[in-house]
Amino acid sequence: MKTPNASKLAAALEALPDGVILCDAAGRVLWANRRARKWLTLPADEGTEARLPAVLPGLPWPPETTGHVRSPEGRLLSVQAWPLAGGEEFVLQVRSASTRSDDWQPLLLRQLLEGLRRPVANIRAAIETLASYPDMAPDLAAQFQHIIREQTEALARLLEQTVSAYTRYLQAHWPLERMPAAALLQLMASALQQDARRVRIAAACPPGIVQADRRLWFRLWELLGRQLRQVLPRGKEWVLRAESDERLLWIDLCWQGRGLPPERLQRWLTQTLTLDEQGLSLTLSEVLAWHEADLWVQRDARGARLRLVLPIFS
Repeated sequence: MKTPNASKLAAALEALPDGVILCDAAGRVLWANRRARKWLTLPADEGTEARLPAVLPGLPWPPETTGHVRSPEGRLLSVQAWPLAGGEEFVLQVRSASTRSDDWQPLLLRQLLEGLRRPVANIRAAIETLASYPDMAPDLAAQFQHIIREQTEALARLLEQTVSAYTRYLQAHWPLERMPAAALLQLMASALQQDARRVRIAAACPPGIVQADRRLWFRLWELLGRQLRQVLPRGKEWVLRAESDERLLWIDLCWQGRGLPPERLQRWLTQTLTLDEQGLSLTLSEVLAWHEADLWVQRDARGARLRLVLPIFS
């Protein structure tokens, strides 16, 4: 990074939420931002040599397409690489598919802030109107005072609901259950078979233990199945295939016929699931992240399909 704007570029890369790595053709790390150094436990001293094939076992080298690996601390990472001119160096983007338990507190805070906007705006508008017109007719002033009381009560209910949701989070925070990979695959098949859709598991699921919240996992695939039924050919069988290595489990959802645009899947993943009677909700992306899973549209010689990856724990 010996350009006139090198310091600005480095500062911008340091601020990114994803990891960024510059390495040579042998996989030796030449530079990495703070996020990448943390996830891969790379030495802070740039003079200390680190090689990606050793840090991330299972990462194909040189990298050709997007891949998934487990970090030294067990985090599921999505890695995408781009060769620089001449092919002597690579830039890698490293993205985490993991949501740790303490990430649920920002979720609750975000929903609280979203709920606060409208009541606070209404209260402010009513107060400003009363202050601007001190000689307002009593019956009209009473209407604005009613708005203030009504919106204040709404704020109180919102705060009570948030405290209740946070209490439940502290008690359980949606713990993940360890189960055989075959049980997870069968759970997916059951969810996708709603409305009499034929779903076949192609072969015996490889051994291995994964972690999942059964209720969330079922609802995730039930909702995705509804979306898929609207765009895929009717009457066609869906097939689930699974494969694994020592650290990762891949599950493919395959079908015959036209493919699925990746941007449509991304729109689906922004939809929400309501978790409880208080209205606390998660997007489908957040459900996947809670399971340290990643989902995308795969296109290759075998056709188009949904490909899922998640970590194996034993």
